[in-house]
Amino acid sequence: MRRVASLVLVGLGIFSLALGAVLRFYVYPELAVVPLDQKTESVAEGAAKVFYPKELVVKDARLTATRKVESNLTRPEAKVDGDVMVWDQGLVVTDSENQLVSAVKHRVCLDRRTNMALQCTQQYVTDAEGDPTAADKAVHQEGLNYKFPFDTQPQDYEYFDTTLRKATTARYEGTDEVGGLEVYKFVQKIPSTKFRDQDVPGNLVNSTEASVKAERRYENTRTMWVEPVSGIIVKGSEQQRQALFGPDGKEGTVLLDATLTFNEKTVRESIERASEARDKLTLISSTGPVVLLSAGLVMLLAGILLGVLGRRPRHVA
Repeated sequence: MRRVASLVLVGLGIFSLALGAVLRFYVYPELAVVPLDQKTESVAEGAAKVFYPKELVVKDARLTATRKVESNLTRPEAKVDGDVMVWDQGLVVTDSENQLVSAVKHRVCLDRRTNMALQCTQQYVTDAEGDPTAADKAVHQEGLNYKFPFDTQPQDYEYFDTTLRKATTARYEGTDEVGGLEVYKFVQKIPSTKFRDQDVPGNLVNSTEASVKAERRYENTRTMWVEPVSGIIVKGSEQQRQALFGPDGKEGTVLLDATLTFNEKTVRESIERASEARDKLTLISSTGPVVLLSAGLVMLLAGILLGVLGRRPRHVA
């Protein structure tokens, strides 16, 4: 009887050890991928100074930035069992009177595990005013977009900026807490950078000429609070500034000076999504394997010990 119990315990122990290893090294990598069918919306709000081109004046305003990100399942890159996802983003910024301030459209191919940008067909970013005729058909995609990788590390990452149309460094600045959830804080500082030349009335850049070619410069401090297991950005904030610079190199009219932060509803929904994803991923990547490996080891040792103690000494006649 002891021999049977010993064999059962040894068998269960080996099975539990194997299952724990399978969960960690096979199941987790297979499940730690972004589902192809994605649809999210985030809203950021804040006070700003805005240039209104029709009136040629700068006014104080309350802005709302609504970003919608949705999977594009019609693209050939988005295969059911593939490693690539295609996201279409629309960002619309309006004031409290529902006047359009800016609009941006962006398509990007991403690695479903790392969330790093990949090169694919028909990538584009419209200009800040949403003029589709100015859309680039072959923007070089790079860095992270809209999300951080699973198992985000406390290190710096390259994050794509749709205004500059390139990635710059988002620096890790320590741990924080948002709504009771532990997060990593990343800050991406973009210094004043020229991103376009445009013809403008001379008086907008302190020139006496009727029209001059001015530089449009952009700067931003983007702060992102990221749940590290899922890589979901649960809160985001931007301190953005755009201004015109005349041929003399001096700053003219400020086109936008705004601080926009996720509203409470967006933060709450992001925390719920991140918490659910974190719990599932933690179960298969650490909690489950640890429990199974510990239980398996105990059963294996118990089975071996029972088998040894169950052996009776032979008697010499």
